[in-house]
Amino acid sequence: MQAPTPLRPVNPSPKVVPAPPTPSPSPPTPLLRRRPRLPGGPLGLGLALGVVALAGTGLWWSQRRGALRDVTPFTVEARSGSLPGVVTATGELDAVKRVNVSPRRQGLLEALYVDEGDTVRAGQPLAQMDAGDLADRQQELVANLRSAQAELARSASELARNEPLYRQGAISLNELNRYRTDFEVKRMGVAAARQRVEQRSVEGSELIVRAPFDGVISQRFADPGSFVTPTTTASASAGATSSSIVELAQGLEVLAKVPESDLGRLRLGMPATVRFDAFPDRRFAARIRQIAPRAVKTNNVTSFEVKLALEDPGSDLRIGMNADVDFQTGRLQAETLVPTVAVVTEKGRPGVLLVGKDRQPSFQPVELGVSSGRDTQILSGVKAGTRVFIDLPPWAKKRERS
Repeated sequence: MQAPTPLRPVNPSPKVVPAPPTPSPSPPTPLLRRRPRLPGGPLGLGLALGVVALAGTGLWWSQRRGALRDVTPFTVEARSGSLPGVVTATGELDAVKRVNVSPRRQGLLEALYVDEGDTVRAGQPLAQMDAGDLADRQQELVANLRSAQAELARSASELARNEPLYRQGAISLNELNRYRTDFEVKRMGVAAARQRVEQRSVEGSELIVRAPFDGVISQRFADPGSFVTPTTTASASAGATSSSIVELAQGLEVLAKVPESDLGRLRLGMPATVRFDAFPDRRFAARIRQIAPRAVKTNNVTSFEVKLALEDPGSDLRIGMNADVDFQTGRLQAETLVPTVAVVTEKGRPGVLLVGKDRQPSFQPVELGVSSGRDTQILSGVKAGTRVFIDLPPWAKKRERS
């Protein structure tokens, strides 16, 4: 009998275990967001900090450099405006009329009647010259005159006695003419002798040196006992002082030297203001009295002499005082004005310095107009609103000027 087959145990239905979910792939990282991988550890951290420090230092130095090159303290803006119309010149105070008074004939100065600062009138005695032997020569001439008069009287008597004889036929006409001729000669001799006596009298009167016009004795050149020559009578030459007695001055005026470039703005009668170094706080009114017709060149600088009459000179002013003159020429409208200190010259051309690359001064040629001393008109080359240098900054490169 066949053995029975063992029964297999019936397995229960297998338990279905759910499969784990498959993870979905993550989207790829964009290239722009990828960062380079730094080496790990302390070395990478140090490099990162160094990069940040260098960037901060560069930013700080850039800001520091901009602050150091601030051009504001060294520049101003060109502007539109008007000039006060003032022409400035220098000059000195002089007399309207001035002469060095000398005697007509050489000799010793016997007496001096005036001193510096004295006011004199025309014809007033200023000095007395030594007469010398004038009295003896005068007496000699008077004696010659009397002798000539005696000869004339004798000749007149002879002529009067012989004229009746001629009418009676006792003498010829030739003899009568001889008496007439002798009488005329004697008469002319008396006239000549009298003229010489009168000349000596004039010479005696000329020993007194008199003032040629009203004025003030501004300087004295000789003292009693000095030998004075007549070569410079009433001369205005400064080199005549060695042979003059005194300097006589009348009135006061200002002699100003005006540059040729400003002469065209002046007119006769134009008002002006004068300031003297001796009185810096006072201003004296004046007007142009004369403009010289010829220029004066000094050290290749051309100028013209302008004479100004002071309206109220007063008694404090003295001849030779230095003066600053401001001529009032009216106001002038200008589209572009810059301070005069901003105008420079480079290679013989006038110009100004503009703010260039890296805030360096850059030369800009300009055409200059009228200047009032403080401001200068720019006709072309620069417009109003442009910044120009009035002083070189410390970072400015060295410039070659001529």
